[in-house]
Amino acid sequence: MSFVIDIVVWLLIDSIVGFFLYSTGCLILKIVTFGQFKIEFKAFTSFKESKAKKVNLVMLLGLSFYASIIVLIVYLNS
Repeated sequence: MSFVIDIVVWLLIDSIVGFFLYSTGCLILKIVTFGQFKIEFKAFTSFKESKAKKVNLVMLLGLSFYASIIVLIVYLNS
């Protein structure tokens, strides 16, 4: 029974983190292109249904943003 609960918890965490990275990537693209980039900001329910290539690239942009912030903090503290 605990195996099933673990799977459900990790799927929930995956959905929340993925949506957070997607939201960050969308915001970065909107700021960098001064609003010229047209991407449909999806709601959380439709986010998991459409894991298209464009969504994965936006999530990668969000992930790289947070990774660069972590690298910058480590560099400034050393």
